[in-house]
Amino acid sequence: MTGEPSHPPDEAKNIPLPPTGPLPGLPGKVVDSNDLMDGNSEILISHKGAVYRLRETRSGKLILQK
Repeated sequence: MTGEPSHPPDEAKNIPLPPTGPLPGLPGKVVDSNDLMDGNSEILISHKGAVYRLRETRSGKLILQK
């Protein structure tokens, strides 16, 4: 054993969180992206008269564009 983590650092950041409710130290509630995206790779979000596009990349990251 070399003492190195068994997974890349980016995987360690993607720990699943509870789907709803506030978390200590974080403002607001947590919404699971699977619930938000509902099986789609892209959704449109209307916010204060503007439309935003939220999409998931091939590598699984989320991008929000106006």
